[in-house]
Amino acid sequence: MTDEGRLQQMIEDLRRMRERCEPKSNQNPRYLRYSNAVSALRWIMDDLGKERSAAATPDEASAG
Repeated sequence: MTDEGRLQQMIEDLRRMRERCEPKSNQNPRYLRYSNAVSALRWIMDDLGKERSAAATPDEASAG
């Protein structure tokens, strides 16, 4: 499984756990922490995607 796949699985697991929290509100500290964790994992996925794109794109300095 790729890193992105593993992160996506973690996000899905955290969202399921978050849905069991009551109340479903950012006023609930645990619900908010789950939400923050999901956001952090999504940022990591975005970073990995950008790094992969940069590695696949030829360097402009070496092209000139």
